[in-house]
Amino acid sequence: MKKKLKIIFFSFLSFLLLLIIISGEDPAWVECSDENDLYRYVYDGWKVDEVMKNYKGEYPRIYLSKNDRIKALNFGWRCYYLEGAELNYKKSM
Repeated sequence: MKKKLKIIFFSFLSFLLLLIIISGEDPAWVECSDENDLYRYVYDGWKVDEVMKNYKGEYPRIYLSKNDRIKALNFGWRCYYLEGAELNYKKSM
């Protein structure tokens, strides 16, 4: 009986591992901005206007401005694809 349980357990474990490997990464998530992106914009003349943090106090969104343009950099380990690493806006006059 124990031998059958071991075989079933290892078969199930192998199946889960194979499923994880085959399924891959969720395409709804993309890489976020990082420090290099922030430094690149600041060196290029962008001004940091605001740093907003999410409800847990981590993964900030940093708002930058230059002339009539606004950028919002998203930080974290994953970003939702509709927002991506950065958002681009224009100031309305």
